[in-house]
Amino acid sequence: MALDEAVFGSNPEYRRASRGRFRFLTFPFKLTFRLFKRIMAGVIRVLAYHPLSSLLVLVLTALAVFFGYQDYAHGSLSLTPGGSGRVEQISPSPAAEDFIKGQATFNASLMWQSFSDDFKQRLTQRGTNQQSLQRQLDQRKQSGAKIDQVQYAGGVKTAEGSRIFMYVLTMQAPDQGMAETHYVLTVDQTDKIVNVE
Repeated sequence: MALDEAVFGSNPEYRRASRGRFRFLTFPFKLTFRLFKRIMAGVIRVLAYHPLSSLLVLVLTALAVFFGYQDYAHGSLSLTPGGSGRVEQISPSPAAEDFIKGQATFNASLMWQSFSDDFKQRLTQRGTNQQSLQRQLDQRKQSGAKIDQVQYAGGVKTAEGSRIFMYVLTMQAPDQGMAETHYVLTVDQTDKIVNVE
C-alpha cells in the first residue's frame, strides 16, 4: 500500500451533484437577475463619472412623466394659470340646429332666422339675403343633391362667452357622389349665429 493511501485512505470518488430535471426553469430568473445587476452597475458607474448629465436626464424624465400624467389624467393640459386643463363639451345650440335643419330641408327661412342681425347685415352687404339663399338651396334640390347624414362633432365655450359648434354633413349629389361638408358655427350669448365657416 502506498504511503499516501495508508495515511489518507483510498482516493475518494467525487460524484457530480445532481442538478435536478427542472433546472432549466431557473434560467429566466438567473438571466433577469444578471441583467438587472449589469444595468444597476452601469447606472452607478454613469452616476459616479457623469453626475451633471445624470441629473439632467433625471429631471427630463421626471418632467416627461409629470406631463404625461397630466395629459392622461385630465384629458388635456393647460399651462395657463388657473386653467382647469379640461375642454368642456356642450350640447348643440338651437340656432345651430336650426341652421343645419334648414340646410337639410332646403329651408332658407329657418337658416336666416338663426343669424344675428349683425351677421345678416354683413351678408346683405356681400349680396346675400334670404331670397338669394333660398335660390341656392332650390338649385341644389333640383340637381338631386341631398344630405344623407348630419353629425354633431362637438361644441366649446370661448372665454368671451360665445360658443363654437362643429357639424359634419355627408351630402350626396347624382353626378358627384358622396362628399363631406364641415360647418363651424359661432353663436353669441343671445343664441344667434354670428359667423359661419
